[in-house]
Amino acid sequence: MPKKDDLPYMMGLKLRLYPNWKQEKILWKNLNASRFIYNQLLANSWTDSRIIKNKLDKRYPIPEAYWRYGKNGKVIKKSQKRPTGLARITAQRYPWLNDDDLDSDMFTNTEVNYKAAWNMFRKVHTAGKPKFKRKSRPVQSYSTSNHYSSATVKKHGGTPSLYNGSIKFLDHNHIQLPKLGSIKVKLHRSLPTNRLVRIATVTIKHYATGQWTVSLLLKSDEPFRQALPNTNQAVGIDLNTENFLTTSDQKQVANPHYYRALKKHLAKHQRILSRRARRAKKEHRPLWASKNYQQEKLVVAKIHQRVRNRRLNFLHETSTALIKSHDLVVAENLKSKNMLKNHALAMSISDVGWRTFLGMLEYKAPLYGRTFVEVNPAYTTQTCYDCGFVMGSKGTKRLTLHDREWTCPNCHVHHIRDHNAALNILAKGQRLLTRPDQNLEAIY
Repeated sequence: MPKKDDLPYMMGLKLRLYPNWKQEKILWKNLNASRFIYNQLLANSWTDSRIIKNKLDKRYPIPEAYWRYGKNGKVIKKSQKRPTGLARITAQRYPWLNDDDLDSDMFTNTEVNYKAAWNMFRKVHTAGKPKFKRKSRPVQSYSTSNHYSSATVKKHGGTPSLYNGSIKFLDHNHIQLPKLGSIKVKLHRSLPTNRLVRIATVTIKHYATGQWTVSLLLKSDEPFRQALPNTNQAVGIDLNTENFLTTSDQKQVANPHYYRALKKHLAKHQRILSRRARRAKKEHRPLWASKNYQQEKLVVAKIHQRVRNRRLNFLHETSTALIKSHDLVVAENLKSKNMLKNHALAMSISDVGWRTFLGMLEYKAPLYGRTFVEVNPAYTTQTCYDCGFVMGSKGTKRLTLHDREWTCPNCHVHHIRDHNAALNILAKGQRLLTRPDQNLEAIY
């Protein structure tokens, strides 16, 4: 039976979950336990570090009364050292962790996520230190793992599939999850029919709107998407605030402004929520016990969710259309985090979701056998595509955001600002691909 690490192709599948009240109770137990374990690991991180632990072991050695001995009468060396990590959070210290409703894989996956957070901090300079998870977080989650037993696999086809693991699909509308049994799901697409598809990690999430979702990591020995035939088309895209994007072939995609469309409606309900919070505080009632406050909080959360769902749907449709119709897609590598420091444009930049869009292009390109390249956006707007003259040089003024059209003072060609930038972006990407001596880290 092939191991999951031997399967090179991966795909995520996210489904809406509909638990009954008993299953919801079990889900909350696992969510709370996962958050508690993560916070405990983080709280113990300083004393669990190698340097501090060695100092403590030397200064305050483990008493002999706590040593354990093997069958041969020798001391088990592990018992002479302080436990670290998950071994330190025992059921003897916290008896409620012995609850039968808690998934055993949830413990190990929480530790894996905790270690991954520290690795991100060490390797990615923009990732901050791991933070404690609050109980009031709008999105709560925990992860578990799927297991395949040889006997069960042989009984059902002989190869691991979506239907013979500890986590499996029972039919088109039901899935079996650890400690929960059969639970209803809503499948929005057909399941993959590859020769060998197995479920690896599973993440269950609860949102502020009360919705539950389950995300499955699927692995296979074959691609989940077939490479599309070549179109012999290449496109450069310029992302801007006037419209969502402009392509090098003079096409524009309008900015839908989903947040702006619901901004007044959202502000109205946020004012209502604030009044109800003040009233509860005045009457010395906790917010969790104020039904009117909780009802209005749910309304506000659903408005935010509506904006998010509409934006994600728009970004998915646009990115898929670009990838399917072009062999090469070139975009500018925008640093949205830095751009958000401009308070005049922060709301507009957040509303369009540029970084999410670029991330979609990045992972969809290999799925369909396409190439996606990100290039440095420097001077793509200020440079004339026809002659290469850079505005701001030789006594000329740099273009501002108000200059939507301009004429090159060198070759006198009239440019539409965004179209000219898209042409420069495409040219940069093509040069990057045709010069093997250049740094190709931006190619995905």
